[in-house]
Amino acid sequence: MKAIRYTFAFLALVVIGYNVFLWSVTFDNTTLENNSNGQVEIIGHSGVGFHSWFPFKYFPSNSYGSLLKALDEYKVNGIEVDVHLTLDQKFVLFHDSKLENKSVESGCPGEMTLEELTAVDYKLGAPFDWFHSERIIGLEELIDSLQNREEFPSLHLDVRNWNDCDTPEQSAVLERNIAFELIKTLGSKGVPLDKILIISLSQSFLDQLKAHNNPYPVSFEIVGNEHEFLQWAIDYGVESVTVKPKLLTKELSKMAHEAGLKVITFGAKSKTGNKKLLELNPDAIQTDNITALKDLMGYK
Repeated sequence: MKAIRYTFAFLALVVIGYNVFLWSVTFDNTTLENNSNGQVEIIGHSGVGFHSWFPFKYFPSNSYGSLLKALDEYKVNGIEVDVHLTLDQKFVLFHDSKLENKSVESGCPGEMTLEELTAVDYKLGAPFDWFHSERIIGLEELIDSLQNREEFPSLHLDVRNWNDCDTPEQSAVLERNIAFELIKTLGSKGVPLDKILIISLSQSFLDQLKAHNNPYPVSFEIVGNEHEFLQWAIDYGVESVTVKPKLLTKELSKMAHEAGLKVITFGAKSKTGNKKLLELNPDAIQTDNITALKDLMGYK
């Protein structure tokens, strides 16, 4: 019994110490040098971020519950979602390339129809699955829900331009199909032009968007060769660059800002992680810890 009391006392001290540490982590937002007048757009990364033990988050990424929680409870400026093209040329939200990674199904999203995929339940394992009953949802289903809101939020679409179950030849055709179908879908839904951002790390996919007269803002995701790819993005004429956190520097942000581009980065599960991202002068962060980022920026 005494050992149990000591254990609980120790854990309580750890929690108190951790909270005191978090309270001491601050950021002076007057030091921000970006193209957004010193403000940072807070984007929920696949909703409230990926499921985790601490802080305990049980919603699957890209699930309806996660996206709604980010918008309604945490009051984010927008949400980021990952989109795959289905077998019947529709779009679903799912992060991974293979369904077995986080669902009860197996294979690739591109091998199934929209109707089949939206009947698939998420599977994260215990204890996370005890707290949710989420299924895969379609992009149009999400847009219909957002259209009913008082204001349509920013919607970042991270396009999965590949299918792990395809050959290289099939993947080239897939990129053309995604570009055409995505522009058609967004147009048919009447999504506001200024609320959409199409994100891709594929130069060939962005070229396909341009070939299809894409009217929506585009962000090139830089995952390597950052200076070379930044110049490519400038020459292409994107509105922003999305930069992998470990590649982003103040210098790179400054170069992008001087070229008139906004800078987006992502991730950061902790308060200190979000602070490190803020110190790199981004215009938007797709964060996995919304409350930490809002607290650092002094947002309500």
